[in-house]
Amino acid sequence: MNPAEKIWWTKVVASLGVACLTLATQVFFSMSGSTSFMFGVLIYLVLSDVLSRLMGVDKSRGLKIGIGAYFFTWMTVWILLYTYFQTAG
Repeated sequence: MNPAEKIWWTKVVASLGVACLTLATQVFFSMSGSTSFMFGVLIYLVLSDVLSRLMGVDKSRGLKIGIGAYFFTWMTVWILLYTYFQTAG
């Protein structure tokens, strides 16, 4: 597997954890949705920088790899979990 594929899959898996983390900050710590969103974006930027350095990829290329997969997965899982917790509670 080449470095770009490793970065892509790492971001997809990380997006699931970030969705749970942003849900927790919103539900348990009463953080607003926009603040939780910015928290997820910040995690993406830090994750992209760290993965670019670890995999030896240019920073701008590392930022672009998996951006759609990360945000789509993160937002979808976050919205579904938030809806579940709001209707179940």
